[in-house]
Amino acid sequence: MKAMEHAHFGRVETRVLDGADVVWEGTARLGDAEVEARLWAGPSGEPDHEELDALAARLSDLPTLDATARTALRAYLREDRSFVDHHIEELEDSETVARLVRDAAGEEVGADPFAAAMRLSGVGLWLSGVSDGPPVILDYVFDPELSDQILAVKLTRDGAVVSVDWES
Repeated sequence: MKAMEHAHFGRVETRVLDGADVVWEGTARLGDAEVEARLWAGPSGEPDHEELDALAARLSDLPTLDATARTALRAYLREDRSFVDHHIEELEDSETVARLVRDAAGEEVGADPFAAAMRLSGVGLWLSGVSDGPPVILDYVFDPELSDQILAVKLTRDGAVVSVDWES
């Protein structure tokens, strides 16, 4: 049987899965906000208690994970301004863009204030064998009512950044 009880995730069952699917949905606290979180599994094997513990620990310490991810976001945006420039040019109706441009006082909008304006929209936790990628993915958005673009910060089970990828 491909199922187990876990203190944080409850009953995790993968025996009926044909492919990758969400086996747990919940939220995690980040300051005053609640962020949606999903645990993904697949039919590739039994859930591993140690792996579930590590993923639960990442989710339980979301403020630290967010700080690590934001450091990576700032570095990414400093190295490649495309994401910033895209949003500044395309989101003329955004109050956040107007504020960032105003605060830049004639200079280009910097990576640091732009990254600070981004919001964590979701956390994906992936059990081994479901994906070849890193098991923790934090999705950051800028003005989600006006843009569907995401910067996905991908991390190891221990919380080390692997990559930042622009997705939509």
